[in-house]
Amino acid sequence: MMEKGRTEIMAAAERTYGQGAVFGSLAYDFNNPELYREEYTTAQPKARPHTQTRTRVHTRARVVTHTRQSIAPASLLGMLVAAFLVVVAILAQAQMVGISSQSVALQTELTQLEEQQAKLRIAYESAFNMAEIEDYAIHALGMQKPRADQIYYIDTSSPDKAVVFAGGENAGFVDRVSDYLSGLVEYFR
Repeated sequence: MMEKGRTEIMAAAERTYGQGAVFGSLAYDFNNPELYREEYTTAQPKARPHTQTRTRVHTRARVVTHTRQSIAPASLLGMLVAAFLVVVAILAQAQMVGISSQSVALQTELTQLEEQQAKLRIAYESAFNMAEIEDYAIHALGMQKPRADQIYYIDTSSPDKAVVFAGGENAGFVDRVSDYLSGLVEYFR
C-alpha cells in the first residue's frame, strides 16, 4: 500500500515537471479553484494505523528535608573586614580634621609673623637713616668733616714689588722679644 502511494506521487510529478514554458506566475490562486484539476485539489490525509500507547507511572518517595539556616564563614569574614575598613575610614577622617585644624592655626600664626616681620623691617630701616647718623656724629660725638689740607691722595700707579733682605745671622731671642713687644705697643696706640 505504501509503495502504491509513492508511485502515484512520482507519476504526478513527472507529468507536471517540465511541461513547457510558463507565462505569468506559478503561485496558486486559492480564490479560484476551477483553474486546478481534481488531482491537485485537496487531498485526503491517509489514515494512520491506530497504535495503542502505554503509559507508565513512576512514583518516588518524596523525602522531606529540614534545612538549617546558617551564615557562611566567608561572608562572616567579609562582614568583619568591611566593619574594620569602616572604622579605619572614620579614624582617618577624624585625623584629617585634626590636621586641617592645625593647618588653619599655623596659617594664622604665619600671617601674624609676616605682619611682625614687616613692622620690624620698617623699624630697622628707620634706624639707619643717614641724616640722623650724620647729625648724631657731628653733635653728639663732635666729629667734623675733613678739610682740604687733611686729605692726602696716594699714587698707586707704580707696580708692586717686594725686597727680601737676607740676614747674615739669625735674630736672637732678645731681638725677637723686642720686635714682639714693639708690635704690641703699636697695636694699642
